[in-house]
Amino acid sequence: MTIWHWFQPINFQAIWITAVLGGNQWLVVPLFMICLHFVFSPCRQNDMKILPLALMGLAQDTTLTYLGFFGFQQLPVWLLVIWLGFVLNFGHSLIFLRRLSLFWLIVIGAVGGCYSYMASWKLDAVVLPFGVVTTCLVVAICWAIILPVLVKSDFHIRGEDSG
Repeated sequence: MTIWHWFQPINFQAIWITAVLGGNQWLVVPLFMICLHFVFSPCRQNDMKILPLALMGLAQDTTLTYLGFFGFQQLPVWLLVIWLGFVLNFGHSLIFLRRLSLFWLIVIGAVGGCYSYMASWKLDAVVLPFGVVTTCLVVAICWAIILPVLVKSDFHIRGEDSG
């Protein structure tokens, strides 16, 4: 196991926490960590190819914000940074998701997505105007859909090449 196999998932967690805690004010930190990903990645070119997948996630969050499920004090540019970091995981620390059935991708998406947004709420990065239960149900449904789509899209873009 190489240093990359440890660095990559830890780096994403650092991207997530600095973006959530620092919001737009700390953007330079998670952006620097995304740059580090590309410095050390064994498959930079394929990682670059999948970055547009982050726009799917950003569109989902923008829609939920527009519909009133999420509230922010300012335009959360940091969400795009989190999505960029997140999609970079699919060819690396989350590559195991490719082997899972659609059922398990739906379950992991629903639970993992909900957990992430609830953690963000607990850290005061987002307000949930419709409350925790309603928002969790909506987020779980959205993530039950988007995770399988992202995993399959990443596979089709990257093919077998990943690090």
